[in-house]
Amino acid sequence: MKKLWILTLLFLAPCLCLAQNDEGEDVIVEDGDWFSFEAPHYEDIKRAIADSNSDYYYPKLLERLAKADTTLAEDINTMRCLYYGYVFQPDFDPYKHFDEQKEIQNILFGDTEPSKADFEKVIELAEKVIAQKPTELPMYYYRLIGYFYAYGDSDPRTTDARFRLDMLFNAIYSSGNGSREAPFHVSTVMHSYFIMSMNDLHPQHQALIFVNGRACDAFPLEENEAGVDTLFFDVTECMHFWDQSFGSNDEATTEEAGTELELPIGTHFIIKLEEDLDEKDTEFKVVKMEPFDTILPNYHDAGLFSTEGEPNTIEGFFCRANFGSSVKVVLIIKSWIEGMANYNTDIHQENGTWEETSNSGILHKVEMTEIWSTGYDMLKISNIRKKE
Repeated sequence: MKKLWILTLLFLAPCLCLAQNDEGEDVIVEDGDWFSFEAPHYEDIKRAIADSNSDYYYPKLLERLAKADTTLAEDINTMRCLYYGYVFQPDFDPYKHFDEQKEIQNILFGDTEPSKADFEKVIELAEKVIAQKPTELPMYYYRLIGYFYAYGDSDPRTTDARFRLDMLFNAIYSSGNGSREAPFHVSTVMHSYFIMSMNDLHPQHQALIFVNGRACDAFPLEENEAGVDTLFFDVTECMHFWDQSFGSNDEATTEEAGTELELPIGTHFIIKLEEDLDEKDTEFKVVKMEPFDTILPNYHDAGLFSTEGEPNTIEGFFCRANFGSSVKVVLIIKSWIEGMANYNTDIHQENGTWEETSNSGILHKVEMTEIWSTGYDMLKISNIRKKE
């Protein structure tokens, strides 16, 4: 299915092109027209979408997008309020993943050529996700692929699907030019990678930086036709989600014990076993979880941990670290559990799939490290148990 991906990239996706206007300001050129940009005013958006008398009232915007209302194209602020207004919704979760994405990718990029029924299944799965998260950009793209290959380019459903995808792209493209001074604003970290892939831009690695008090992901790029060295995305609202999740003291705990923990990239955590190690699935509580945005100077930093820890706990850092001339994703953990424990780790790719990893367990008072390439954004730790 690689041919399908390239084909759709060429004529279904709005493409990014950076240029300068007569005043020397960087702008985006789309379809031959100048496309100006301005950073979102989040507080103004928050007020507008909450006002039931406003044209930007959020339920109204969702209804208009669902109907592919072409008047959305008349005022870019409508789509800006819709896309960025999502960050103020009660169910906002920039790190939420959907099992449907893996199903879609298995259909589109599997070993067999998809049939019409397969493309119809892609549409069904994509719409199921969109119903839960109406700004999930990749799903609009997958739905467009489904309609295009199931019913053809001239079908009204394909036209409507393309229009909705274009509107979401335009909202993001209106927020900046991808430079350090004017980054693109995204409501979900994965949208950064999706935009780069749609424009045939390949990041060498990623670094979290702060510009004028706002959090930005910086992506040095491989050589490309656009001549862009580094692309910047403002992810401040994603970081605010962290702050709200951790509470006012930037720390999260769980009252209930469990046997599995999912962590986004950039996390420091401590878990405590509820009892001595079981043969499998020992229950634990999260006693500390906080953002850890530092890129470590090397993959193994002895200064991370104290010399003594609370008994029956495991402390860890799931973050990025320099590894020679490149940056890697690492899990560095230290155990204060007597004896040796085994555990399972699964790593989540930014394209939506989970992979089981291998590790050799962990010894009392010993630091252990797992290392992966970039392109991963979540980690799952489960099944902490006695060494067999």
